[in-house]
Amino acid sequence: MSNRASHRGGHRQARTITLPWRKACATIPAIALISGGIALASPAGDVKSVSASEAPPTIVVPGTALAMPAVPAGAGKQGAPGLVLPAGTAPGSSALVALDRMGIPSPALEAYRRSATLVAAADPACHIDWALLAAIGRVESDHARFGGNHLDAAGVAQPGIIGIPLDGTNGTARITDTDHGLWDRDTTYDRAVGPMQFIPNTWRVVNIDTAGRGVKNPQNMLDATAATAVYLCSGHGDLTRPDGLRAAIMRFNPSDSYVQTVTAIADAYRRGVGALPASDLPAANPAPSKADAVNAAAKDATPAKGKPVSGSTSPTGQEPAVTTSAPATTPPTSPPPPGPNLSLPLPALRTSSPGSTPSGLPSQPLTQQICTISAFSVKICTLVAP
Repeated sequence: MSNRASHRGGHRQARTITLPWRKACATIPAIALISGGIALASPAGDVKSVSASEAPPTIVVPGTALAMPAVPAGAGKQGAPGLVLPAGTAPGSSALVALDRMGIPSPALEAYRRSATLVAAADPACHIDWALLAAIGRVESDHARFGGNHLDAAGVAQPGIIGIPLDGTNGTARITDTDHGLWDRDTTYDRAVGPMQFIPNTWRVVNIDTAGRGVKNPQNMLDATAATAVYLCSGHGDLTRPDGLRAAIMRFNPSDSYVQTVTAIADAYRRGVGALPASDLPAANPAPSKADAVNAAAKDATPAKGKPVSGSTSPTGQEPAVTTSAPATTPPTSPPPPGPNLSLPLPALRTSSPGSTPSGLPSQPLTQQICTISAFSVKICTLVAP
């Protein structure tokens, strides 16, 4: 690790903070979660905190910048699995693309905010914020909703998000198995796993047990987002500086289009913007054709014996697969959920002009929310300018 004693007012090689979760992370009121102008997808008046135990988590931010395994130029773990352009939208066009039509699921938004707060306390000079984590979560897995997944009561993606094999095809690096299939259920090649799509050997370095369960699970939204924040803040970067922000995201996924897409979405979240032009989202996958959808369905219906069930909604094959059959070795998760959460429509938000430029500044609440309860006991909220 590099010596950080002379950098930014006496930082040391690693920054550590231990917080008692029941005091620092009590249930956050719904109005606090949407103060940044972001709508929640949750039942009215039911914003639950992720379960925590009495054992406090310890967050360590390394003084040396972490990086994914060395990959060939232009190759990464995959593109933007959770971000697909609407049908008929031309890539690179000025057509507006809604970021979250159904809102950000409240467990995901709470995880982004908690993780940013916890890691910011360990490394305040990094200036990590929830919007950057949310942008990565949107691009990687649509906030854990990709492929029919949802977050259960413990904040775990069910049935589980598993990427395509990192076998050197489809623009990916070639990374042979490092976890014996424990997390990615593949004993031949590694696959990115969970809502934030960590490669197994990278997860082994940055994994965090945020709730003191004795389990570090990449499918757990809070564990995964906290690990992402640690990863981005490792080293000596300042995420409010454009060069520091770019370097951190590039270490997460070495792709110029990925960096531009994540930066644009993060800036939109900070400003309460609900849609961006397609030209600001170069990493987004085009909408699949009807032929692609038919071929993917046929492939999923007849999986190879002994192989995880996988499919792709992208003609480039860069979408993560969802395993629906019982794996030989299954990582610890919570009991099966009673069913998916209800969702509320996304209130109308301001849209971004095609020429808007991401600022990379810390999150600032620029809108307020007015909520009413309908005759069917459904909470309906509208964002308005203060």
